[in-house]
Order: sequence, then structure tokens, then C-alpha cells
Amino acid sequence: MRLWTLQAPEVVAALHAEGEYLADWATVPGDYGPAYRAVVAEMARRGIDSAGAPPIWCWTWRSPLRLTANLLLSDQDWAHGRWLLALDAPDRLTLSTSYAGWNDYLCYTMGFAEETVEMDWSGRLLSAVDQPQVTLPELRADWVLWAREFPPDAETVARIAANPIVIARDVG
Repeated sequence: MRLWTLQAPEVVAALHAEGEYLADWATVPGDYGPAYRAVVAEMARRGIDSAGAPPIWCWTWRSPLRLTANLLLSDQDWAHGRWLLALDAPDRLTLSTSYAGWNDYLCYTMGFAEETVEMDWSGRLLSAVDQPQVTLPELRADWVLWAREFPPDAETVARIAANPIVIARDVG
């Protein structure tokens, strides 16, 4: 499956040095943990072994790259640096879900939804503007078609420049 993902420089370094990368639970915000664990459990139910690691988030090429990146990444993430990786991952290791459905479920698991939200694992998109998201159990160097640094847009650069001390403290 042809996908793209945005990753920190140390992920690219790990792929180069070790040929593979497993995400670390320490990088998952605490309130995201229950939802991420549900993804890992669903992957396991489908025979996708993540070795206990959190999932790697990817998107299909139909997703708008810059818009998706800006929605997902904080100024701290951008200041730290991001790489865009084009992947060709084995279909058997992918779990495709609705981005809109995921956000509803994430809000529920974080306590922001007034009603119970069940995650729809079917991959069915909820609207014409919904996008598929894909999780992988790991990244492998032999799946990478190409990788390049992916800088923030001008507006994000300006926000970072306007508050460099706070950003540097959060990044460092």
C-alpha cells in the first residue's frame, strides 16, 4: 500500500542505522494512551503484531499533505523537525480507518464526548471530506521509497520565531 508519514529526525536515523523503527509509548501523550491501545488490540485481532509498541500513523496519497500535517503537528513538533517518508508497506500489515471516526473515538476516550462512541474499525469513511488513515506496527527501511525533510509553512515558522524560548524549552 502506498502511504506517507511524517516522522521526527531520530526515526529516520533509526531506519538508516537499524533498518527498522518501533514507536515508543513514551512518545504518546498520556491521554491518547487508551485509544492507541485500542488500535494495537484491533491490529492484534487482525493478526498484525506490533510487539507491544504503539502504532505508526500514515495516510494515503489522497489525503492533502500540508493540511493534514498542519492539523497533526504542534509548533514543538515542527521546531524539532519533520521528515516526509513515502512508503510501500505490505497490505497485510495495515489497518485503515476513518480519520473522522478516529477523532470522535479519541475524544470519547479522553473524556470529551457526552455519549459513548464505539470505534468503527471497518475503514468506512463517514463523509465526502473524511480521509482514510492507516496504522502500521512498525517502519522498515525497505518500505521507504524516498524520504526528505519537510519544513513547516511560513505561518508556522513565524509562530515559532515569535516564541522561540517556549518552543525551545518544549523541544529540548
